[in-house]
Amino acid sequence: MVEMKTAARPMGRRPPGKWTGSKFAPKKKVCPFCATRAKIIDYKDTGLLGRFISDRGKIEPRRRTGTCNRHQHVLALAIKQARHMALLPFVPEHIHLQGLVPPLNLNPVPAVENNPAEAAAAVPAEPAAAPTSVETEAST
Repeated sequence: MVEMKTAARPMGRRPPGKWTGSKFAPKKKVCPFCATRAKIIDYKDTGLLGRFISDRGKIEPRRRTGTCNRHQHVLALAIKQARHMALLPFVPEHIHLQGLVPPLNLNPVPAVENNPAEAAAAVPAEPAAAPTSVETEAST
């Protein structure tokens, strides 16, 4: 029978060295609504609410935005109310149409070649000026 040797270290402890952790402490996120002492979160303020929606149209989580529990709940209700009133989009296609995020170029426009004949055909001809009432009276 072959004996297996294991390291003599207590379970649950990592060996010293490069696995000791990060050298930078994470920055504590502050709720933007608590910092400004906001009384209400208005569903009509689409500029503010748009900051808390991802490019996929989802409500951003607390760990990403830094909002507190109370304001995250009120914010989610305000976003849902603004969506229902058609002030904010439900789906990413509407976000791109509204202009909150740069649009995806799924159907690129073909480039027009530099052909003078096509350029002249593309410019509409100027219509002839209609005679004025003074000209019509003088001709009679």
